[in-house]
Amino acid sequence: MARMIDDGQLSAWARRLAGGAEPEGGASDGAVPDWIASNMIRLDGQMGMMQLSNFGSMSAHDPSVFEAALLRRSIGATMLYSTLETPHTVSYDRGAPSGEDIVIMGMSNQGGQRLRTAAGVQPLAVGRMGFMSSLGSSAVEQFGVSATTGVVVPVSALPDHRHVLARGADVFPDTPLTRAAGAAFARMLYEWMRDPDQGIGAVAGTESALVALVRGLFRQFPSDGEAGRTGELRAEAIRIIDARHRDAQFSIDMLAAELHVSRRQLFRLFSGADETLAERLLRRRLDTAREELVAVPPQDLTTVASRSGFLDAGALRAQFARHVGVSPSAFRLSAAAQPRLAEAMLLSDEQESTPS
Repeated sequence: MARMIDDGQLSAWARRLAGGAEPEGGASDGAVPDWIASNMIRLDGQMGMMQLSNFGSMSAHDPSVFEAALLRRSIGATMLYSTLETPHTVSYDRGAPSGEDIVIMGMSNQGGQRLRTAAGVQPLAVGRMGFMSSLGSSAVEQFGVSATTGVVVPVSALPDHRHVLARGADVFPDTPLTRAAGAAFARMLYEWMRDPDQGIGAVAGTESALVALVRGLFRQFPSDGEAGRTGELRAEAIRIIDARHRDAQFSIDMLAAELHVSRRQLFRLFSGADETLAERLLRRRLDTAREELVAVPPQDLTTVASRSGFLDAGALRAQFARHVGVSPSAFRLSAAAQPRLAEAMLLSDEQESTPS
């Protein structure tokens, strides 16, 4: 089967990162430049989707034909990145796996994208920039072969903007600052890919510049007032569910008590969301059950149920079969046939580059 991400796509990707000029190290006949070939990570199929996902979960109409190419460069506590990907959807509904909440900002450089949040659906056309935050729930749909370039920063770098980050995702205003920032992210990544050994002073200076630029972008969002308070409460509810879901006795009533709101206020807080709080709590428990089922050494189902927030093995079997579509035992057998996954691609520098 022919690749959707071929040498022509990779060559055009390189030109965009270089600002439109023919990059050095590449031929004018559309050959892939050396700096792209030596730095990019190629990911394919279901395994590639799971490796590319950071704190989100990915899906595609046909996972077996998924393709992606990834460039990334850590700059202190930040990370510049660019991806070239075939159609898929990635949903963000859990905190970052490392325990540090993050914000992924990216400008659409090719293809069509769409952000889905509790507030509605927003198109992310070429030339527009959006963000996804681990403080809230969201999803991004990508159509055709799409390219995104941007930066990952810790939430701690944006202490004055948590009410905005709690939305989960949003699109930045289309302003000269936003467009210039997108161009700057691409050019910085290009320069660091071409010359990665620029010294500790360059790392510190680039990190400071990136954080200042990101803060400037977020200042374009108006203050939300009460809407900000609602977003913060939603984000806090999700954090409590993540922290307490392993306790089988934990309930929505207990969640309301911890938030110091009534049960009625809590349900009103999440009105219009894609799923109810009960559904969200169950999904979090099922996600943990998946992780526990593939843990080494293997655990019996009673232990998996206890560690995942289910009352007993029977409750785990029933909910797993209903919502996952297979029994816990069948899921474990299938997972055992797969190699262990790499750490989250955008959040770790441990993965070695794989040439195409």
